[in-house]
Amino acid sequence: MEYMLVTGYIIGFIDAEGCFSVSIKVQKDLTYGVRLDPVFSITQARRDVLELIRRAIGAGRIIEKPGQRHLHVYIVDNMNELVEKLIPFLDKYQNLLHVKKEAYLIFRNIVLTLHKGLHKNVSKLKELISKTYTLSNLSSKAHRRRSINEVFKIVNSHIAKRRDLPGER
Repeated sequence: MEYMLVTGYIIGFIDAEGCFSVSIKVQKDLTYGVRLDPVFSITQARRDVLELIRRAIGAGRIIEKPGQRHLHVYIVDNMNELVEKLIPFLDKYQNLLHVKKEAYLIFRNIVLTLHKGLHKNVSKLKELISKTYTLSNLSSKAHRRRSINEVFKIVNSHIAKRRDLPGER
């Protein structure tokens, strides 16, 4: 019974305070000029609560929040930990998620698609970029540096450059 209470507490905490995000990193040396980086995080003043969650999930790390040393951040950003630990844990209890369920399902889809390597296909990458913006739009706190059209222009310019390279036609 105590295990279920702790698990219910953790899922409730994630539903209230968890953040499912995917950053879009622009890098000129990448095939399509962008990389998607999924991150699950929780920011909290009390480290002990984050330790409880980290132990239950069996993944991630806790750091001091840069610039705000009174806060701690629990982070799961390792692809294997996301796929092998976080997603199975949340899948098991996703019926208890209410506020963050839609965000979790989009995040889950992005992570699993990346893990399978399907983002190496340009149309799948563009689909993931669109889902990343959909995920951002679910949060009033989310802010993107670039518009989705700017990101698509970056991808398209890398495709055009690849076509111009010898042996790439």
